[in-house]
Amino acid sequence: MYKVLLVDDENRITRGLQQIIPWKQLNCIVAGTAYNGEAGLKLAEEIKPDIMITDINMPYMDGLEMIAALKKNHHTTKFIILSGYSDFKYAQRGIQIGIQNYVLKPVDEIELENSIKEVIKDIEQERYNKDQLANMHPPLYASHLQERHQTGVIKDIQDYMVEHYASNLTLISIADAFFINPSYLSQLFMKKTNTTFLQYLTNIRIKKAEELLKKTDLKVYEISSQVGYKDSKYFSKMFERTIGAKPVDYRNQN
Repeated sequence: MYKVLLVDDENRITRGLQQIIPWKQLNCIVAGTAYNGEAGLKLAEEIKPDIMITDINMPYMDGLEMIAALKKNHHTTKFIILSGYSDFKYAQRGIQIGIQNYVLKPVDEIELENSIKEVIKDIEQERYNKDQLANMHPPLYASHLQERHQTGVIKDIQDYMVEHYASNLTLISIADAFFINPSYLSQLFMKKTNTTFLQYLTNIRIKKAEELLKKTDLKVYEISSQVGYKDSKYFSKMFERTIGAKPVDYRNQN
């Protein structure tokens, strides 16, 4: 998950951003909010966000001063600037310190979402380049670095699957959500979990179905729908293949 920090002196803005952007779908989490540059700088030092979305004109320390301070301390955070038309002089200063991601106020949610996606692509590209650079020099370190990154990606995907198992998850939809090639994801998932993506998803769904069969009076077709299977006959087939008993028999036994 990518950690996001929101900084704006208007509480309604930070509150609104948390609501209008589908953070989970972008594999992001809002790790904190701050209401001026000084507080934003302090919080960024603590949580080390991957992405910071910040206003420019704020009390105590403006957004660009905060960004400059973080860059001076070699933070790898990516920044998205929220600015009004009247802030053009600030935008010029931002370009001078290397900020290219601007979204005009009032914020258009689609524009901001697209900007976040672009930043995520930049982060992934930099990580990939870092891995490739390491591969050219110390092989043992490079191998360890790549292994650690791959493990982290798969852990994030597993967490995502546990949370969204009831929706229409596919290898392609997950690959798109995490900006990964589907074929590569399939191979990596098998390598890290010793099972296929589909089998892992099936196990999550069947385990949840077991709980519902034990603890509720829901009908089999209702449970089938709740755990992500539109076809209750197919659900029963998968349940029996996994558990060794039909759903009704399992309920009676337990």
